[in-house]
Amino acid sequence: MAGVGVGTGAMNSLLGKLTALLSDEYNLLKSVRKEIQFLERELSGMRVLLERLADMEEKLDGLAKGWRDRVRDLSYDIEDCIDRFMDRLGSGDAKPKFMKRTARRLKTLWVRHDIATQIKELKARVMEESERRDRYKLDESYYNATRTVEIDPRIIAIHEEVKGLVAMDGPMKHVTALLMDESKELKVVPIVGSGGLGKTTLAMEVYRKIGSGGDFQCQACVSVSRTLDLVKLLKDILSQIDKHAYKECQSWEKEQLIREIKQILTGKRYFIVIDDVWKEQDWKLVKAAFPENNNGSRIIATTRITSVANLCCSVSDEQPYQMAPLDDVDSRRLFFKRIFSSGDSCPCELEEVSARILKKCGGLPLAIITFASLLASKPHNKDEWERLQDSIGTGSSFDNDGNLKGMKDILLHSYMDLPHHLKACLLYLCIYPEDSMISIKQLKWKWIAEGFIATQWGSLDQAALNCFNELVNRNMIQPVYGNFGSSVKYCRVHDMVLDLIISFSDAENFATVLNGRRCNSFPNKIRRLSIQSSGKEHEGAVGAITETKIHIRSLTVFDKTKIHLVDFHALRVLDIEGFYFLRNKHVKHIGSSRQLRYLRIDSLHITELPGEIGKLQHLETLDLRYCLAVWHF
Repeated sequence: MAGVGVGTGAMNSLLGKLTALLSDEYNLLKSVRKEIQFLERELSGMRVLLERLADMEEKLDGLAKGWRDRVRDLSYDIEDCIDRFMDRLGSGDAKPKFMKRTARRLKTLWVRHDIATQIKELKARVMEESERRDRYKLDESYYNATRTVEIDPRIIAIHEEVKGLVAMDGPMKHVTALLMDESKELKVVPIVGSGGLGKTTLAMEVYRKIGSGGDFQCQACVSVSRTLDLVKLLKDILSQIDKHAYKECQSWEKEQLIREIKQILTGKRYFIVIDDVWKEQDWKLVKAAFPENNNGSRIIATTRITSVANLCCSVSDEQPYQMAPLDDVDSRRLFFKRIFSSGDSCPCELEEVSARILKKCGGLPLAIITFASLLASKPHNKDEWERLQDSIGTGSSFDNDGNLKGMKDILLHSYMDLPHHLKACLLYLCIYPEDSMISIKQLKWKWIAEGFIATQWGSLDQAALNCFNELVNRNMIQPVYGNFGSSVKYCRVHDMVLDLIISFSDAENFATVLNGRRCNSFPNKIRRLSIQSSGKEHEGAVGAITETKIHIRSLTVFDKTKIHLVDFHALRVLDIEGFYFLRNKHVKHIGSSRQLRYLRIDSLHITELPGEIGKLQHLETLDLRYCLAVWHF
């Protein structure tokens, strides 16, 4: 059972710590021991009910949701309190001399009285919620529902097959022909279509096929996303076309980056994929980095917006490549391949309901494989399939972002069907910016540090990998393959899935994301914070962070926002990426985050580790691979 979950908060790990605190090692006051025994008994019962409520999410009324949210929040507060006291009391393994031992006794005596006061306050909150539980009759209203998840051991291979399985040969040949004509001028081939049609998959397959032929001297593949971070995008391009130049560019602004990219590409034949362009102005800004040479250079751009696609065309009389939904035959093949391992195999009793399901999927590969992945873990009987089919809205219309409306229902049901521990693992992905290439290795370490992963046998690393494979099995995340056939080291989240998990994360106060979109208010207690961009929309962010930083468990920074890393007492995960303003002084007091388990810093200006790093007794992962000066120190 994982320590931290979406539905149960920190309840599981908290109960383990209360048990440890009752051991003779901590030598508690008798009155405090009784209070903690009470907390352990009462919270154990609350945990059971929280698990029931998590299984009944769609049926909860306002009273049940309010009680759940308060108890879940309470579990975090109690665990943070217990962690601080356990650190301050220490384990008592050392054998100090008389003066040190006397000082320690005086200190721990004060700590024990302090914990007595805090525990009484926490007990009062627990009793209040216990009384509400009885008053609302929650135990009578909700019952436990169990579910199991069976992982398809071939799931990674299936994802690889699907890209070449269904209606991909024709589009690949068409786009390849457009790219590989004899023209020497720079040519841009736009691919346009609604969300979930497979634009990115097509672009990446063409990129891998053409790029492996050795016809181009420079190649890069990057994503723009809805909120353009031009400096980051230009750095991503530079890192792929010239790694040496990339090492020198950390503090550069966009003008210098554009000049450098143009200088490198001038006189060379290059091949670039620009994925997920949302605005005409964004395309103009990105396009400025590519020289108009006569070496047969090529660019693929993908977008949902027709006007953007038309702007991308090299000449006015050219037309973008229009992605089309799958026809009935290819839809069936993809659907049955995922469920039955064969594109033409389906029991007779399921033929009719399958046709109705596929109609709702509207020919979108993402919708088809997500629904099929949901059904693959269910009994293959007509009643079960009809129940799920009836719960999904029609897929015949699209929203303002070009998404199939029925797709949202499909993703919602896929999320609700996840076990508790997988919901936490999936929601955690909302901390990454849209279209991110996410390192699977780093993601596993973060899951472990957050307490999402537990195992009764085997290693935590293997258990985390199993969770990753389960999410791939449900088609909630997508493995990313190397350019030319290398192993899977990264994953990504489709932006429709990302929108879903961000909305759930906001509702559950799971994580707070600053991503350039307007945020009207901040939670009273931020538990996980991802800073992806800064600006006027987030003018109140610094103040809110200062007020709530003692509660923050995970801090991920992709932007140059200046935050003093002191007094983040509950912090478990600290990940600072590409923060070129970061200096030694900013991490001087890192030792105040004594609960830290995962520490990753990506800054060329960090030259030494502070002495306080020795205070991080719980540290499991220290990643300084891009702090090059540290390694030469």
